[in-house]
Amino acid sequence: MTHALVAAGNADAAAKYLPQIAAGEARGAVAFAEGTDILPAAPATRFADGKLTGSKPAVPGGLKAELALVWASGANGPVLALAELAGAERKAVSSFDNSRLYADLTFAGTPATVLAEGAAATALAREVLARMAVVTAHEQVGGAEALLHIARDYAVTRKAFGQLIGAFQSVKHRIAEMYGLVEIARANCIHAAASAGTDGFLLAAADARLTATEAYDTCARDCVQIHGGIGVTWEQGLHLHMRRARSLAIEQGNLLFWEDLLVETLTGEAA
Repeated sequence: MTHALVAAGNADAAAKYLPQIAAGEARGAVAFAEGTDILPAAPATRFADGKLTGSKPAVPGGLKAELALVWASGANGPVLALAELAGAERKAVSSFDNSRLYADLTFAGTPATVLAEGAAATALAREVLARMAVVTAHEQVGGAEALLHIARDYAVTRKAFGQLIGAFQSVKHRIAEMYGLVEIARANCIHAAASAGTDGFLLAAADARLTATEAYDTCARDCVQIHGGIGVTWEQGLHLHMRRARSLAIEQGNLLFWEDLLVETLTGEAA
């Protein structure tokens, strides 16, 4: 959200909201998706006469946010608008990972400030999504690496049939695969972060998003499998990683969205 405020060039909005965000007095949420479409070409949420109408389902952080960056339809195409959620209705969504504070947001004449319209709104919305995806990818890599270490430590202490389970190919090969996925995703995350502000940022962000999601998903699943029956117990805590891995996999658009973006970016001369 801070990037959108800075990049949009709306000095009044930036002067009003950036200090609040920096001081922790206002928290922001990004409300782009409708259904399974992360950035719909014709969003059902409408912006007219300085107000928003419509709804956005399952907005991450929407339950506690004071501000929302909203993707809507305007008179001349898509609009990226900033709304204060004091003027919106919110309903908590009971989800697989309630720590993400998902909420359905409903706007009924909610006042909003336009940050960008038309093609500029589309470009800025993609940039916001890409930056969020890169930040999320770093979190995913951190979770995947933690699971890698948990699996390794268990494999070199747990014995079965008189020997450490890490000696079995089915276990050690799986841990080796986890390691490879983590390191590939880490490299892509570092590259994406370093590419911010360049022409290749969207491509790098898609790479980071895809590989980090695969790494966290795979490590969450395989760590449970390596632990066997104890892996699905509440006390072990691996279910918390599984919940977070699945939630992060869809919050900034599912893998199909990022694969499509990757293909689109690589068309023409780049292909």
